[in-house]
Amino acid sequence: MPYFCAVPTGETYQGADSLTQIQVQDTVYGIENEQLIPIRHTEVLFKSDIQTEKLYDPTPLKTGTESWQVLILVIAVLLLGMVKAFSNNRYKLGLKALFKYSVAQEITREEHVFFHRSNVLLTFVYLFTLSLILYQLKRMVLNESSLPEGLTSFFVILGGVIILYISKFLFSKMLLFVFNDTTSASEYIFNVSLYNNLMGVLLIPILCITYFTAFLFQPLLVYIVIPLALLVFLLRLIRLFLIGRSIELLYVYIFLYICTLEILPLVVLYRIFVR
Repeated sequence: MPYFCAVPTGETYQGADSLTQIQVQDTVYGIENEQLIPIRHTEVLFKSDIQTEKLYDPTPLKTGTESWQVLILVIAVLLLGMVKAFSNNRYKLGLKALFKYSVAQEITREEHVFFHRSNVLLTFVYLFTLSLILYQLKRMVLNESSLPEGLTSFFVILGGVIILYISKFLFSKMLLFVFNDTTSASEYIFNVSLYNNLMGVLLIPILCITYFTAFLFQPLLVYIVIPLALLVFLLRLIRLFLIGRSIELLYVYIFLYICTLEILPLVVLYRIFVR
């Protein structure tokens, strides 16, 4: 009777009589010279020995921005959204009035042009963003990384900006009344507030870059904020010149208006905050 048994591949089977040996060959893959196949030896590295490069560091970014600063910036963005949502027509007219003096004249013919809902909301946007920029400038000049009384300092700056804004408004009214030119008072005040509101809206993305990125505030101030402020101020001076030409004022009076209502307040602010 034949005798069968399972023999592992490549091993030698020795029978019971220890006289016959059977060399088993690989019949699965058809390899007859399995011992002649070259074997590549590789070095096995453990996980602890492998140095991996960090592509992303999840540590939080420390920019020195406080939560109340972000909250006030969010409020300014919400106010801008309310103007766009509830006064869209006036918002579009305001954009056109920045570049077309005829559109600005059309708006000033309306009643309560300065106290319109859109203009009031945009004025608050301007006051908030300007105060945040001045607060950031104060921290940069004094080299302050964190302030426990930061919110109090911000409200002091905001109060000063509001007082200066109202003072300039009342001074403009009084000066135009002295010159017996009350008809152009509303037009002048509206155009000034128009370009102030433009500056307030432009400061929003700059504050977002300052608060939510690693960019330093000083390069943004030198290369973006100051050139934008000078450009808006130049556009405002051109608009005031056009207002003077429309009411047939002499160039001397226009120059006095610009020096008294625009340049003199800047000199006073420079003496107060810088010197």
